[in-house]
Amino acid sequence: MSSLLLPMLVGLSLAGEPTMPSTSPSLDLVMPGAKPNMDDSYLCSSFDVTKLSQATDPQSELHVTGFVPKADAHKAHHMLLYSCDEPNEKPGAVYDCLHHSMCRGGQSIMFAWAKNAPPTTLPPGVSFNINPAQRKYLVLQIHYAHPLQEEDNTGLSLTYQVDPTTYTAGILLMVKGGLTIPPNTPVVHGDVNCRLPSDTPLNMFAFRTHAHSLSPVITGYVYNEEGHKYREIARGSPQWPQAFYPMKKVQTVSPGEILTARCTYNSTGVNHVTNIGSTAGDEMCNLYIMFFTKPGKVADYLMCANEQEGPAISRGLPSDSDKPPAAMPELEAHAMNSSVKTGSQEINYADLFKEEQQQSTTKKKGGLEEATIRTAYFNLTMPAGPRDSKALPGSDLSVVPNWPNKETEDRLGQLSGVAIDIYGNAIIFHRGDRTWNGMTFKGDDTYGLEKDKPIPQDTVLTVNATGHTVNSWGKNMFFLPHMITVDKKNNIWLTDVALHQVFKFPPYGGDHVPLIVLGERFVPGSDDKHYCKPTAVAVSEDTNSFYVSDGYCNSRIIKYGVTVQPTGEHDVKKLFEWGKGSGPFTVKKGPNSFNIPHGLALAEDRSEICVADRENGRVQCFSLDGDFTRSIQPQEFGSRIFSVAYTSANGGQLHAVSGPEFSLNPWGKKPTGYIVSMESGELSGSWNVPGGLQNPHDVAVSADGSIVYVVELNPFKVWKLTNGAPQSAPLPPLPDTVLSTHGQPAHNLAIEQLVPANMNSSVVLAAAISVPLTLLVALCLAWRRCRKKGKGTMPGTTSKSKYKDWNVGDILGRNKDGFKQVNTDERDGMLDDDSESEVEEFSIPANHA
Repeated sequence: MSSLLLPMLVGLSLAGEPTMPSTSPSLDLVMPGAKPNMDDSYLCSSFDVTKLSQATDPQSELHVTGFVPKADAHKAHHMLLYSCDEPNEKPGAVYDCLHHSMCRGGQSIMFAWAKNAPPTTLPPGVSFNINPAQRKYLVLQIHYAHPLQEEDNTGLSLTYQVDPTTYTAGILLMVKGGLTIPPNTPVVHGDVNCRLPSDTPLNMFAFRTHAHSLSPVITGYVYNEEGHKYREIARGSPQWPQAFYPMKKVQTVSPGEILTARCTYNSTGVNHVTNIGSTAGDEMCNLYIMFFTKPGKVADYLMCANEQEGPAISRGLPSDSDKPPAAMPELEAHAMNSSVKTGSQEINYADLFKEEQQQSTTKKKGGLEEATIRTAYFNLTMPAGPRDSKALPGSDLSVVPNWPNKETEDRLGQLSGVAIDIYGNAIIFHRGDRTWNGMTFKGDDTYGLEKDKPIPQDTVLTVNATGHTVNSWGKNMFFLPHMITVDKKNNIWLTDVALHQVFKFPPYGGDHVPLIVLGERFVPGSDDKHYCKPTAVAVSEDTNSFYVSDGYCNSRIIKYGVTVQPTGEHDVKKLFEWGKGSGPFTVKKGPNSFNIPHGLALAEDRSEICVADRENGRVQCFSLDGDFTRSIQPQEFGSRIFSVAYTSANGGQLHAVSGPEFSLNPWGKKPTGYIVSMESGELSGSWNVPGGLQNPHDVAVSADGSIVYVVELNPFKVWKLTNGAPQSAPLPPLPDTVLSTHGQPAHNLAIEQLVPANMNSSVVLAAAISVPLTLLVALCLAWRRCRKKGKGTMPGTTSKSKYKDWNVGDILGRNKDGFKQVNTDERDGMLDDDSESEVEEFSIPANHA
């Protein structure tokens, strides 16, 4: 055994005895009078560690060594403890947090309890770390299966020490995002697998299973591809008290090895379909694994969702993978009634480590290896290293260097969409080996490439705070991804412009079977059953309604209502639509006239839905019923706005990202991220990336406004910005947005401030002739299209606007599906492609005063 591990293993002969000294200080977390009034209530309360700590310095780092639940399964179905950047409500309040939705910004699971599990003590030398300087809030989430007549004070006490421990603990959650369990079926499997989501070995020592009444067993294995062998690491019954039970021995799992879990269900006697979900009547499939490493080697919370390595890994599991452990009636009785004694008053791991001390060698499969201390390349619990550059003018957002990691970056194709899930992970939608070019669509907007060859790569990637891919799916499903949205229940909504369809999938893709499919596959149209290149989706917080922007051809916004039946089926009903086409030569653009409604941002706290009206270079906001409220178009925007995202932080802010300009003007505006105050509608700041954005396509912002993600079509790049200290790479000035020190536009600038002293006169001349040249090109294009396609008619649309505009867009051609946008392909964002076909498809955006 490595001598580095000996200090931790000394004095562990107290097997079976409580190891928490009575003098240990504790953080006592108690629900302040929770009173659930309905079935399946998820209630949360937050706690400020600095207010509860008994340390001399409240900002001291705490090292949690034990968990003592103060709960009864008759009241609390289960309990989860999270560390949290910023809770949704201040300490002292009880708030509805739905399922795993309780924090703004980052969050990670620290502990889980259910079914009257006893206290848990970590091995000496191992602790969970709480650093108030980085994340000072804890959130206790209680799932109450049924209403209570009296206020509840369920709680959890955390014993801690101030002195650092040799090792830090973490949780790896293996979870199945979606599964349908048919009625009266004795054996149904829900499988999960992934490669170890860590660049350093993890020493696993305890596990906890969580499912509901239909599951007799959950098992866990490590699969080594070289030896083609499975080794069992966990086998437990979810019907026992759901504690973290010690493994038979410490299991060291190395990078590259595959983790796999199997949840088994028996629905005999159940006469209805059961789905994985958040209520007590649903099922779950969770295997929690507790591990330890040297401090700073790995994130303190990792996740493995669904079958990332494919079903073949699951099919190869041992034949007894669904065999329940030996019956223990006393444990099952205690799980239902805390007054039934089992003889086990505490879970501790002294026996486990005593055996390891006696049996382990320097290198032993399944034991503690020297590789434990191997340097890793990421760290969630500690911030990134020192940053050298200054933050961008106008905001405190700056780029996180080396995010994502190279392995993730190498998997990315043309990036079209980005969203943030309820855990704070980035969800990326990319196009794999596809790009949008002149051959992608025919003149009638149908897909022009092979319809039997979907993208062979995983197109949806979940990337954690350290830049590692923790989940991926979507291979052989999509043809030309566009944008992505994650709702408050972690469901994933996607648009595919080649398929002309909108999809809803369960968390992490579930079994890759969509819950909702709207639109007819490969068939464009403008009626209630068809889309034409739909662009984006926005979903209400209760997930009972959603909006679709449709998009490149139809220039409309559609609102739907959705009802989920007990069987899991989704009933979708169109409520209304609004919008109409707006050509590039429209003299007056009405509030409902869109020239490619490209992105959506839902600000429910302000009762507004905002639309990125791309080629009109503006953001149009409407009431939730589709009535126009305001137009946001500061002169700094330029002529193209590709996407928008909303955060309720700082009084409500809208992040908008602009695209490249179609102009020969050397001083033309460059792609930039803008921050708009929703209170005033005025620009309050801006941000950019090192070297400047080139072809941004989508943007996402965290609920607290502290993190922004932006994706680009070309280069294939995703950026992460935070409002922390300045980053390492120097950032360029913004030539298109000159801001004062207060973030407001500067006025009355002298000409020498705008034109560099060494500007060549030929450049000035080129700029001067660019305007008439642009008009000449526009007229030539219009004449050519008139000869080629002729003049058409504009169909009536269901519009909520009473505005009527004289529109000369007819000269560019219309058809029965609505205004035929001259500029309909994504290459309009990539100015480095000078193909003739692309030039022909460019529209010339109208100049704005």
